Amino acid sequence: MATNGRRSGHSTQWAAQFAVASELCKQGYEVAFTMGNAPSVDLMVMSPQGERFQVQVKGLRGRNPWFVPKKAERPENLFYFFAYVPPDAPSQIFVMNQEQLEALVRGEVAELERPAYLNWKQVANDEYRYHRDKLPK
Repeated sequence: MATNGRRSGHSTQWAAQFAVASELCKQGYEVAFTMGNAPSVDLMVMSPQGERFQVQVKGLRGRNPWFVPKKAERPENLFYFFAYVPPDAPSQIFVMNQEQLEALVRGEVAELERPAYLNWKQVANDEYRYHRDKLPK
């Protein structure tokens, strides 16, 4: 925790990654943290049926815009998990694949050539709410 009593962005990101990993593990997925070894992804995941995919986690503790950085390379089978991890309420997790993300930012940023910001309502809705059926089997 920061010395002024506020949680740092670093701890928010860790809370988000652990929240996402926890949900995936509860559903039978195997999860590995990249720990900075693969800067384009945060988690490497294998489904219960053995299909591998990668996860980029975006964490927020308040209802701010979601920052989506420019991606030089995009691994195949990449999913974006947006984790809202407030200090005083349950976490909420939203997920989209690369095509869905690009469709959201297309009007603002073509092909993620520069960083983009998605407002809270673009991401935090029932269309993107986490559910196992949205991921590889």
